[in-house]
Amino acid sequence: MAIGEKLFEEKITPRGFAIKSVGSEGVESEYSVTGEITGFGKAEGIKATNMGTLCNLVRPSGITTGTAQGIMTTTDGDSVVWKLCYAGKTSGTGGRLTGTVTFMTMSEKLAWLNSTICVMESVGDAKVGTNLFYEWS
Repeated sequence: MAIGEKLFEEKITPRGFAIKSVGSEGVESEYSVTGEITGFGKAEGIKATNMGTLCNLVRPSGITTGTAQGIMTTTDGDSVVWKLCYAGKTSGTGGRLTGTVTFMTMSEKLAWLNSTICVMESVGDAKVGTNLFYEWS
């Protein structure tokens, strides 16, 4: 797998959290986040706000897997929905997650995202985090 150019950077803030279940396999939770997105490379000039919901399972080992989905809205009024599948390792105060993101939009200007897959790297703690999105080439 070759990771291409950086397309987006996002500063995220958690907004809501819920424990869905606790069992021998780990703790299932759901949380909502908002974020501010800045574009780079072919996405240069894109500024957007993001809203998403993440559903994950944290195993006793600290390994985390999950899915997320949401919508980003650019300052120009274009909307892009996205889906993420991720895995990583968490600790008591934060962690690192990596996953793949796909997009869907009706915007002609952003139509190139419909055929783009990004590799996302997330680093953060319980209060704020940073997501970096690289084109999967």
